[in-house]
Amino acid sequence: MTRRRLPDRRNAVLVDVEHQGSAFTVSAGLYSAGQVGELFVSGARSGSDLAALVDDAAVLASIALQYGAPLEVLAGAMGRHGDRTPASVLGCALDRVVELLDEERG
Repeated sequence: MTRRRLPDRRNAVLVDVEHQGSAFTVSAGLYSAGQVGELFVSGARSGSDLAALVDDAAVLASIALQYGAPLEVLAGAMGRHGDRTPASVLGCALDRVVELLDEERG
């Protein structure tokens, strides 16, 4: 399996998400054909345990995307509460990026 790196200059989409009362900003880097190839999530207090966990989770999701894991599969694999809402910041981020891209595709 080969990692498909993103070009040095690429488009990105920005979305805001909220999880457990905290606001986060998600940047999703795109390949030229419009598929997501990387995620960055910011908003947790710099240096906090939460910031480290969110950063690491975004890196893992980005590597999975670059190795060909579909965005929708990653979003669907995230933990959920009983009402099917995402249990984590990364789950919220993935869901929102999927929704945004679905809206753009019409």
